[in-house]
Amino acid sequence: MEHIELGSKKYPRVKIDWMDIAGDCTTVGADNFEELTCAHIITEGYLYDTFEQGGTKYIRTFASYEPGQKPTFGDRNVFPLSVLTKESRKIIKKALKFKRGSSSDV
Repeated sequence: MEHIELGSKKYPRVKIDWMDIAGDCTTVGADNFEELTCAHIITEGYLYDTFEQGGTKYIRTFASYEPGQKPTFGDRNVFPLSVLTKESRKIIKKALKFKRGSSSDV
């Protein structure tokens, strides 16, 4: 799996598809209302980690970094797994397995 290594940690490269909420605060008729849909977004970067909070599972990603003894990370995102497509959840599961060197529970 394509990855980078910063310090002693491996960060797998991932490309994930997810659904983003769309909002509009203008007044429109019913014909315009039906055009309002969620956006299908693609994010490319590296998997930082996964965590659970309040019974919801999340992943964190980054796209830019500064290497060194204490690397720093930029272009960071956090996603609830529920917004990822089914295929992207499989990609994350595979990346976590690679990252940990064992099976994951995503």
